[in-house]
Amino acid sequence: MKKSKLLKVLGLTIVLSLSQGIAAQDAGIKDLDFLIGTWETREDNVEEGWWETSTREINYALKENYIEIRANSIDSNGREREYFWYINYNKKTKRFEMVSMFSNWYQSQFDILEWNRKERKLTIRNEPDSEKEFRIRFGEMVFNESFDEYTWKGENKYGDPNKPSIWRYVETGVRIK
Repeated sequence: MKKSKLLKVLGLTIVLSLSQGIAAQDAGIKDLDFLIGTWETREDNVEEGWWETSTREINYALKENYIEIRANSIDSNGREREYFWYINYNKKTKRFEMVSMFSNWYQSQFDILEWNRKERKLTIRNEPDSEKEFRIRFGEMVFNESFDEYTWKGENKYGDPNKPSIWRYVETGVRIK
């Protein structure tokens, strides 16, 4: 290979490497912009014969540093509840973090979110060491190509670590605004 061609290839490789590094540094809450809007959802736990439908209003909050999710729901037993989720991008840890608060649960919950744009998959999990009580949460939301529908499959384990209660669910969501 000629020296000039080798220099061009090397230069292009360096530029591409630098641009990928800059893009990685620019990760932030706007990467989850596709969540913004109003969603109708349905969660099903087939093993329990239970379902819940909800409407979620999703907007930016606190000078667009957080995504706020406000939801009202009703379940198959006629119980209503509301809940809030707040998602931020922690620049120090370089990850998305979420706090969840529910009108029918006595404590807030903390989860880590991982976004894979290529697979259109948002993974939600808790940090095992961050809980005072036994709780393991893992779920994956996979969005369609136009980001207006998703399927969220997950499992929550809680209670006695040796014989936990297990909640398996499938949730579907459709953007209505």
